Amino acid sequence: MRTYIFGPVPSRRLGISLGVDLTPTKTCSFDCLYCQLSKTTFHTSERHEFCNPDVVLAELRETLNEIARPDWITISGTGEPTLHSGLGYILAEIKKLGNAPTCVITNSSLLHLPEVRNELLLADRLLPTLTSVNPETFRKIHRPTSDLLLPAILDGLRLFTAAFSGKVEIEIFVCPGINDSESEILALSEYLNSIEKLESVYLNTAVRVPLASEIKTADQSRLNRFRDLLQLKVPVSTAFEHSLVPPKESSWSRPAASSDVLKLLLRHPCSQNQLEKVLGSPPEKIMALLSALEKQGLISKEPNDCWALTDYSQNR
Repeated sequence: MRTYIFGPVPSRRLGISLGVDLTPTKTCSFDCLYCQLSKTTFHTSERHEFCNPDVVLAELRETLNEIARPDWITISGTGEPTLHSGLGYILAEIKKLGNAPTCVITNSSLLHLPEVRNELLLADRLLPTLTSVNPETFRKIHRPTSDLLLPAILDGLRLFTAAFSGKVEIEIFVCPGINDSESEILALSEYLNSIEKLESVYLNTAVRVPLASEIKTADQSRLNRFRDLLQLKVPVSTAFEHSLVPPKESSWSRPAASSDVLKLLLRHPCSQNQLEKVLGSPPEKIMALLSALEKQGLISKEPNDCWALTDYSQNR
């Protein structure tokens, strides 16, 4: 059974993405109100070697032999990947495989550290999160560890983007009533327009059920208003403008198993259609797996027709 590699995952922006999870479940420097998984259980900004990098890489090689070439190998998962002290080594070794480009999805919290910025230079793409340039709003949404300061994070993101030869797409998670006032958006606009070589911006919102009831979904009209007020020179897309289902089906050398479904849902709630695509299995096979897992009380269907785990603490 896989421990660190999950998917392929149906990604709105990355197509078919094979995930690499480098931290124990919900090990994070933030405890975001909008998280779709569970509360942060290990709240830290200290970097550690949470798992043996060579074991991760061996599992990755084995998985790549089982599936068709993914569009991306994505360092992401159930926690903050830059907390792993071996991130640079792992990115360098993945590049040697010559299989697919690498993308790192980060909450940006450790970009003030020169060593983290240097390690991330080995990736092909970075998807950092930035919800506000207002320290009070930042703390309200993300609930960071006490040592993390927004001005240092903003400076680190600007420095990294200027030095990076790959592509950077900043994700703004729009939380109606919290970070979508005109003053909030205009302050974000000023900062984003100061960043060199920014490829694009992605406006996300609570498409899936978040932890906190105060987090509401921004509909397309709200996202359009947010985009218009940003007044950016780079492309700005929204969550509702990307397909939920990958355009192509993944190919596996073995039948999908219940463990594949559980490992994927741990990091990424999915619809049945998404599971069929990324696991390369017919509808009846996926439905049988979902039904069995539902009867065991391990998964349930959310109002948006996505399947999710019932207890994230019981899985890795």
